[in-house]
Amino acid sequence: MAKQNITLKILTLCLLAATLLSPILLSMAQAESSTTVGEWKLDEKKISGSTEITPDQTGVNNGILAGAEHPILVEGQFGNAMKFSGENAIYVPIKFVVGFPPMDEPMYIPISTNLDIQQYFTINAWINVPGYKNATYNNIVVKCNHPDQACAWQNTTRVLGLALRAGIPDNGEQYIEGALSGFLMTETGGFNEIVTTQPIPLNTWIEVQFTRTVSGMHLYINNQEQTIKVLQGTQNPTGNILNGTEYYFGHDSYASIDNVKITDLAPDIENSFDIGPNLMIVVIVVALIFAVAWLLRRTVQLWIIKPKV
Repeated sequence: MAKQNITLKILTLCLLAATLLSPILLSMAQAESSTTVGEWKLDEKKISGSTEITPDQTGVNNGILAGAEHPILVEGQFGNAMKFSGENAIYVPIKFVVGFPPMDEPMYIPISTNLDIQQYFTINAWINVPGYKNATYNNIVVKCNHPDQACAWQNTTRVLGLALRAGIPDNGEQYIEGALSGFLMTETGGFNEIVTTQPIPLNTWIEVQFTRTVSGMHLYINNQEQTIKVLQGTQNPTGNILNGTEYYFGHDSYASIDNVKITDLAPDIENSFDIGPNLMIVVIVVALIFAVAWLLRRTVQLWIIKPKV
């Protein structure tokens, strides 16, 4: 009987260890499968044909400098950085919209489809902000979608991004000027946005990060997770992120920006069936229920058939 009790204790400890380690093992597996889809040091400009670009370290998604006056190089956190005037930006195409001849439906030519992350991601950047432009979103990184051939900014949908909130709030929104914002739009969950409850510090270099994992959307400053409020939607929306036509860095922003990096945290499950963000909790609970049921059944069996003495 003592041997049977030891066996039950070992099984119970194994079950407890598996339950506690499951989230850790999941995050490790996720980290191992992550892929950098773009990394822009923003420390140099190059002429490429009729355009001026800044290189992507992956060699795939070079940024195109845009605006009547292009962003300028300044001293950054790591070597050089790009300073934005509020009237310029860096443009990274995901797909081109064909505008000629006019068609009832726009035609798209894929350029960098790896930038259309479907599930989990991290956006990192270093920023130094002297002040805010009078615009609702002072963009650091924003992914957009043009629904028609006109490609007018006024008719653009924000799909995913990291920004600073300023200007006059829309639709009764309440946020502190200079709050860090992370937002995304999904196929089933609509538009979702979180903001920090405190503004970012001005006139100093800080690292900002926006990430979506199985636990939802999170914002970080200098590697410290920030207290947030949900401005629209929910912190943990379901569904795949909508596709877009391009990214912009520094649009409607006075910031100097350095070392932008976009990471796909789950490239291996991009086309998998979405069963919701709480999958791990469900798996653990179901496993625990079955394990406890098995242990109880085994205990009863041992009690019934134990030898008479």
